[in-house]
Amino acid sequence: MPLTLSLVTASLALAAAPVRLDRVDVLSEDAGSFLHYDLPMAGAYAPMTGVRFLEQVKVVLALPVDGLYAGASVASQSLAYEGPLWRTQDGRGLFWTASVHTRLLMPYGAHAGVAWRFGFLRLGVGASASSEATWARPAWTEWKVLPTLALGFGPNVAPGQ
Repeated sequence: MPLTLSLVTASLALAAAPVRLDRVDVLSEDAGSFLHYDLPMAGAYAPMTGVRFLEQVKVVLALPVDGLYAGASVASQSLAYEGPLWRTQDGRGLFWTASVHTRLLMPYGAHAGVAWRFGFLRLGVGASASSEATWARPAWTEWKVLPTLALGFGPNVAPGQ
């Protein structure tokens, strides 16, 4: 009974903690496929490239746990953690990042990299490993690894601030 009571209390405390907008990533680091596959085709298939761009724009929320973020776009969802490598007095600076990516909550990949937070910008670079796993074909046998670049705008308050 005491364990159940503590779990309920912890759940209620987390539920009452604030979830806030951290940023909007106009260039998402989830799979990295927009930069490598869609953008080069912009001259030949401009409307489709525009649709793919909009699909990968991601809203990122800061969760009640310091450094933990949840992001969602039409193309994917992610759960990410950022830890400080070098931090300024206002909490900005260089952070390491790691995340898991899903499509309709089916895990399909992961990302690791670094992010620089300054002003209202967040710039990230890293690598993303992703599979073609879906709910219809849950197979994680083939993987592609792509370098990623992320660009986000927003209040961008650093973890722990």
